[in-house]
Amino acid sequence: MKFKLFLLFFCLNLSVSFGQDFNNAAKHVGAGVVIGGVGGYTAHKIFPGQRGWTWAGAVGSSLAAGLAKETYDKSNSGLWQTDDVLYTTLGGVISGLALELLFKNTYRRNGRSGKGCGCLVADGSNNATPIFIPVVSEKSSRDIQSQIQVSFFLE
Repeated sequence: MKFKLFLLFFCLNLSVSFGQDFNNAAKHVGAGVVIGGVGGYTAHKIFPGQRGWTWAGAVGSSLAAGLAKETYDKSNSGLWQTDDVLYTTLGGVISGLALELLFKNTYRRNGRSGKGCGCLVADGSNNATPIFIPVVSEKSSRDIQSQIQVSFFLE
C-alpha cells in the first residue's frame, strides 16, 4: 500500500514538472480515468475475483487509448507528446485504485473465489425460503443477515 501511495505521489509530482497547460493535462487524466474505469470493470466481469486482470484492464486500456490518440496526432500534425500518454495512463492507475477500493468489500464479503460465504440463505441454494422472525431484544445484534440465518436454522 505504501508503494502505491508513493507511485501516486510520484506521478502527481511528475505532472507538475512538465511545462504543459494544466487544463490539457487534466483532460488527459480525466479521459484516462473514464477509459480505465470501463476497461477495469470489464476485465473484472470477465475474470471475476482476479485483481491482476482488473488492474491490467484499467491501466492497459488507458495506455492503449493514450497511444492511439498520440498516433493519430502524429499522423495529422506531426507532433508526438509523450507526456499526454503518461497523463492518460495516470488516469488508468487512478481508476485501478478506485476499482480496487470498490471491489475490496466484495472480495471480503464473498471471499476470493466469489462463491459467497457458503451459507444456504445467502446464496439461495436449495430453493429455501426462510421465515423471518424478528427478534428484537436488548441483546440482539440487529443484523438482518444473522437474523435471516437464525430463522433458516430454526425452520
